[in-house]
Amino acid sequence: MKIFVDFDIYLSNLVAYVVGSQLAKSSTERIETADDEKKTATYSIIEGDLLKYYKSFKGHLALIPDGEGCEMKWCAEYIKVSNDIPDPSIVKDFAVKNFIEVDEYVQSLAA
Repeated sequence: MKIFVDFDIYLSNLVAYVVGSQLAKSSTERIETADDEKKTATYSIIEGDLLKYYKSFKGHLALIPDGEGCEMKWCAEYIKVSNDIPDPSIVKDFAVKNFIEVDEYVQSLAA
């Protein structure tokens, strides 16, 4: 399964979060790096609700070969605007949910 295709096309991406999200409604992401050979990518949030809570927010993605497929690793690097701001578990949950949906979609195409 190859998720990262032609990253050159995607310079920025508008993301809408789940309805009722307490943290953010939408954000704009910019692809910072993408390496097809290593199957990695890094993006940063450049606009949107998340920047009310985090001075900066970067996501890192990596696909690690696992048998006939791949395992996806995601981690975030962020700086809170204050110590009162929670860790971005809502963002993590959103990312995991979406990665599972993408995997299910790709698997349905392979069937």
